Amino acid sequence: MKIANILLLCLSAMVISCNFASSSMDNLMPGCAGKTGDVLVVMNDDSYKGYVGDTVFNWLSQPVLVLPQDEATFKVIHIKPTGYSDLLKKTRNIIYCDINPNNVKSTFKVEGDRYASPQLLITIKAKDDSAFYNTWLKVEKFIYDTLSYAEKQRYLIFFNKYREVNYESKLQQLHPYSIIIPSDYTLDVNQPDFVWISKETSTSSQGLLIFSVPYEGPKSFEKQSLLAKIDSVLMLNVPGPADGSYMAISKYFEPIQEAYMRRGNYVSEMRGLWETKGDFMGGPFVCQSLVDTVNAQMINVFAYAYGGKKDKKLLVWQLESIMSTFEIKNKTIENAKKD
Repeated sequence: MKIANILLLCLSAMVISCNFASSSMDNLMPGCAGKTGDVLVVMNDDSYKGYVGDTVFNWLSQPVLVLPQDEATFKVIHIKPTGYSDLLKKTRNIIYCDINPNNVKSTFKVEGDRYASPQLLITIKAKDDSAFYNTWLKVEKFIYDTLSYAEKQRYLIFFNKYREVNYESKLQQLHPYSIIIPSDYTLDVNQPDFVWISKETSTSSQGLLIFSVPYEGPKSFEKQSLLAKIDSVLMLNVPGPADGSYMAISKYFEPIQEAYMRRGNYVSEMRGLWETKGDFMGGPFVCQSLVDTVNAQMINVFAYAYGGKKDKKLLVWQLESIMSTFEIKNKTIENAKKD
């Protein structure tokens, strides 16, 4: 299949995945099965035991970016086509690999809610292992991103159902932005320039810090400048459990930064590790920075997770699903970095 055709199919698949959350709430299909992060790979044994299976397994189970310990992104569960029962067809994420000589050309298709809801079904057809492998290489990143998106949308479906609307209203009365606050989170601090939303359990801690700093043009997005501003806010506002301790960006790992557009806003996103100066706590963070051009402020949404020695992937995914709902109410320019 030519790259242009692959891209066209990917675009169609993205439309399906973007409708994933809204459509799954309204239908009467059975609920999907499996745990968060499970991916059922349906493939004949000969292909799965060879380089094709190795390629699929290694790509899906690659470590999640920037966690204190390695955690596989997805748990791959393999079955052969003859074992693809009605029960297994209800799995939350399925990659159906049809490799047989009757497939004249390779095809790639993404569907939502085929056998259950909310479900993601990806079908790849190819005439042999070589053709499948060539098709997979063209779409593997898209598959990874779409599976990740689907899992976070499942969290968002739940969070949308159980929201703390009183907290959300208090935020919107004082700030030029909105964000969903799940019912098991508390609004700990609500000041003009600093907000702290958190969820505490006996084994974990999750939090969202939302704070603004003056926007000084494109240099505000420069990595080291932004990190310095974040660090200064953390030191002043996020004390640790021991006297004199406080949250800080860990210097043992260089945060990674990327940028993208979301709902017309330029977003700078950083991932790294945080630590507690003067104590021993730490964990992963994700920080998204956007510009409120009306008030000439850069608003930072800093999400952190702590889970001790337990896995933290799902804690971060939950936080990212909440962060995706953050929206500045003031109309912003298309690309603030080019001011």
